[in-house]
Amino acid sequence: MKRKIFFWLERLKITPTERKTISGLMVLLVVLGSINLGLSPSVPFENNDYLELEKQFKNRTAKLEAKEQELMKQYFPTPKPNQQVNTSQDMLADTTDSTTSEMSVQPTQDAQKERININKADLATLKSLPGIGPTYARRIVEYRNTNSGFGSLDELKKIKGIAEKRLEKLKPFIKLKDSK
Repeated sequence: MKRKIFFWLERLKITPTERKTISGLMVLLVVLGSINLGLSPSVPFENNDYLELEKQFKNRTAKLEAKEQELMKQYFPTPKPNQQVNTSQDMLADTTDSTTSEMSVQPTQDAQKERININKADLATLKSLPGIGPTYARRIVEYRNTNSGFGSLDELKKIKGIAEKRLEKLKPFIKLKDSK
């Protein structure tokens, strides 16, 4: 058997030093392979560790959901009890009698008092508008400063993120000039 191996190695035409190196590497490979098989694979976490990780995950998820709820309240606030939306403009004058038309004038005047002048409002006041957060408020102020104010409410659509739908929600709460 040794003779066959010797003649086989002679056919490879490698030097004795190379033979020793290859033989040493083969022995090292067999030794390391047997050691690797002998060792048992380690478990990354025990059951108790998994329970602790799961508890931490649930706590962090609850915190993130609370932050998300705060943001949702900021961008979609609940209407204030004294804040009224002017719906009397949709009604036709000839279909109402004199008492209802007198009643519809009063909420319009109250709504005018509560409307925010977007040409003069500061960041905090703009943030109080429904659907307007700190980013939109900052964009409104920047646009107002660069363009010397708003000439019409439709100019709000030039601000990134404010489209027709958001503008329609804002119209009952904003104005361009202070009433005299």
